[in-house]
Amino acid sequence: MVKDASATTASQLRVSAQKVSRLMDLVGELSLSVSDTIYSSDIVDLDLGEFEKSAHRLKLVLREVQEAAAELRLVPIGDVFQRMGRLVRELERQTGKEVDLEVQGEDTEIDKIVVDQLFEPLVHVVRNSVDHGLETPEEREAAGKRRRGRITLSAAQVGGDIRITIADDGRGLNREKILARGRARGLIGPDEQPEDRELWQLIFKPGFSTAEAVTNLSGRGVGMDVLETTIKRLRGRIVVESVWGAGARVVLAIPLSLAFIDSLVMRVGDRLFATPIAVVAEIFRPVYEQLTVITADGGGELVKVRDAMIPICRLERFYGEKDRCPDALDQKIILVFHTSQGKIGLPVDELFDQQQVVMKPLQGHLERIRASFGCALLATGEVAMMLDCEKLTDGAL
Repeated sequence: MVKDASATTASQLRVSAQKVSRLMDLVGELSLSVSDTIYSSDIVDLDLGEFEKSAHRLKLVLREVQEAAAELRLVPIGDVFQRMGRLVRELERQTGKEVDLEVQGEDTEIDKIVVDQLFEPLVHVVRNSVDHGLETPEEREAAGKRRRGRITLSAAQVGGDIRITIADDGRGLNREKILARGRARGLIGPDEQPEDRELWQLIFKPGFSTAEAVTNLSGRGVGMDVLETTIKRLRGRIVVESVWGAGARVVLAIPLSLAFIDSLVMRVGDRLFATPIAVVAEIFRPVYEQLTVITADGGGELVKVRDAMIPICRLERFYGEKDRCPDALDQKIILVFHTSQGKIGLPVDELFDQQQVVMKPLQGHLERIRASFGCALLATGEVAMMLDCEKLTDGAL
């Protein structure tokens, strides 16, 4: 028994997060150095058969090293979920409601950097679920529900994302209240009837609240906007689902790794751009019959895809090249992206292959560049701008 305990202890090694982050930075630099060597102009047009074989093996090994380094920074999300349990007990005491917290997938591993930033936003979601979502025990019994409300926290890896779900079996989102509040604030036109998915996005607006009174838990309109800001900073997505009387569900999709990203690289004019492959819905060359041009407030463009009209975002205009006359859309390749506000189309001149890029955040004056997560360091040694498709949506709409 002593021998087994010693072996278990020896198999674990405590390493500070700073050291792991330093290792990942060095792996990123190693990736750039390998790219500089493989794609050096000094060996272009040379017949180097053995070199190409060695370079191919080196790239395969490098990718494994990148993945191994990223795994070192993964920690179970269970620690965060356990802290939510203490929060729910406190909220029960403050609200007088009875709540069961169900936890699933607590062994799912997630980047330590994400965990550190995720706790506070999750607090706001759970607090809203208890305060706004769940009914009192008497109201639940009158509605034919079990006396105790249920909140479910779950996590799972789906592809290259970690999906965290916060669900409750309460009353759900009140469409009429949210619609009225949105109209009162000028966020929705007086005759507009948006789809539920679009309407639910209003709860993430700063200062937005349907509470009739301010309490120590709600009514100030802060909290959910913090969640959206954090998730966007982590290059994630939020989906809200709700059925009146049956509860609500908030799904957070966050990339498993923040340092190495599977991306699609493209060219617009002389500039290179990249975007995470996970947000790309489809790619096609449009024909003239699909295109519609509207001329309101300076003009806008739409492309028709299977009876749906998708707004177009021109990167040339978005980044201040308004004097440049853009090519006709039927001369472009169009990428369609998923965003929280719907799909948008991005016309590009050329597409390159999918590749795993090294991500570097923008610093100093470069932080002011709009709609960008940072710089993507490509395998060729070139630098592309990593697009934030959520912010590009503002340019398209």
